[in-house]
Amino acid sequence: MAKQADLLKNWIAEKTGEATRDVLKKRIDGARVMAITSGKGGVGKSNLTLNLAIALADRHQRVVLLDADLGLANINIMLGYEPQYTLWDVVQEKIPLRHTIQAGPSGIRIIPGGSGITQLASLQAVEISRIIEGFQELEGECDWLMIDTGAGISANVLSFVLAADDAIVVTNPEPTALADAYGLIKAVWESEGSVALKLVMNRVTQKDTGLQMGERLTKLADRVLGKSVEFLGMITEDANVSRAVLRQEPFWSLYPKTAASQDVGVIADRLLERIPAPRRGGWGAFIRRLRDTIPKLERYESDTIPKEGGV
Repeated sequence: MAKQADLLKNWIAEKTGEATRDVLKKRIDGARVMAITSGKGGVGKSNLTLNLAIALADRHQRVVLLDADLGLANINIMLGYEPQYTLWDVVQEKIPLRHTIQAGPSGIRIIPGGSGITQLASLQAVEISRIIEGFQELEGECDWLMIDTGAGISANVLSFVLAADDAIVVTNPEPTALADAYGLIKAVWESEGSVALKLVMNRVTQKDTGLQMGERLTKLADRVLGKSVEFLGMITEDANVSRAVLRQEPFWSLYPKTAASQDVGVIADRLLERIPAPRRGGWGAFIRRLRDTIPKLERYESDTIPKEGGV
């Protein structure tokens, strides 16, 4: 157990070591950092991230979407285009990060990850520093930095989640998805995270059932873990979502009046209308907290270091 914790600590330390120390001290304010994550793949996390980003943009928010499912990125696939540059090009020092940014629907901007590039899942500290340095150039240019993380409880995923201001955990009513969502929530709190966790129940066929399951999961977290998780809302099971995916277009744009789009709009309004929580320092503080996850994850013990899941 202790050996596995040490391995996990070393894995994170390698990514955020001496090569990034000077950069991590710099502060960037202005963006609210929100990670969208899930305990298992296939629950609609990336689809929700994309459509929620567009919904916020349509509410006059400046949104940058970072596809941080390193090695298995697919936001660009959902939009039907092949990016000219990705984070892999930044790592290889071909271009600065700013040149990877792609224009998306409703004015959102997308930083593409790399799909099928296994090297992205095992970057060295100096390579991570090149990505982090690129963030400094984007100071003050967005209101929301939305991060589509990988699925599961790997150190990579937990690093992004623990560093964010808020994190939305996406699940669905299936027992395995609920169990994995609880496992992710538990892993965050056992890592002593202070991120504000929120829950979204996706692909709900019956509102009463979805509400019941969502409340049951949040109450379980409160009772067993002693930590609160906000139940942010539900997304209705909607055939138009699958149609939009096949057409490689956001369902928010293609079917604005469909049930799923209406539900995403409600969630966007809740995010904007809630009493603002104190920001934890914007983008620069988010970067610093990536480094600060080292002592937190050191205390998170597991029999094995989980592999990243797919989307």
